[in-house]
Amino acid sequence: MKSALLLSTALLASAAHADVLGLTAEAGSYASNSGNSDLNSYFGVAIEHPIPLIPNFRLQHQSMESSSNIDLSFNDYTLYYELLDGLTLVNLDVGATFRKIDNNTSIDDTYPLLYVSAFLDIPGTALSVGGEVKSGGGSDADITDTTFKVKFQPLIFAGLELGYRTVNEDFKSKGKTEPKGVFLGAFVDF
Repeated sequence: MKSALLLSTALLASAAHADVLGLTAEAGSYASNSGNSDLNSYFGVAIEHPIPLIPNFRLQHQSMESSSNIDLSFNDYTLYYELLDGLTLVNLDVGATFRKIDNNTSIDDTYPLLYVSAFLDIPGTALSVGGEVKSGGGSDADITDTTFKVKFQPLIFAGLELGYRTVNEDFKSKGKTEPKGVFLGAFVDF
């Protein structure tokens, strides 16, 4: 009962300080190295709103094709709540991601993951640092996707991002993969 009350209070406080409607889009390149250097692209769109109890929505696509012709590309569909946004220097989102893989017949499925994102705005600068973790996979897979990122936002509505990402995936039917490497991209935030 207490945890439900705390969660609803946090959601209402977050909604009270949220934008009327927010849209964020990002796109960039991910240079992973799991034996060979592979350059892939990513993009994402997030829609945020101030309606309590209804989660925000984020769609992300990650190309994950290797030089050995293995395609592990996926789409992530994330439902999340902003627990901290504008109340402090910390931004905290929590929710669930559903990872859809449909380019590889042996692992084509949708995998549920826990989603947590936290960023710290550095006072007096256009910089923020933080990261996000997605972890889970259900009974057929063990997936952990970790991102550390620095954002530079000199304009109110646009900026650049640079970071490091590790994707650990262990599928019962396919085995383990661990692409990891740096990424560079741009984003807009309305």
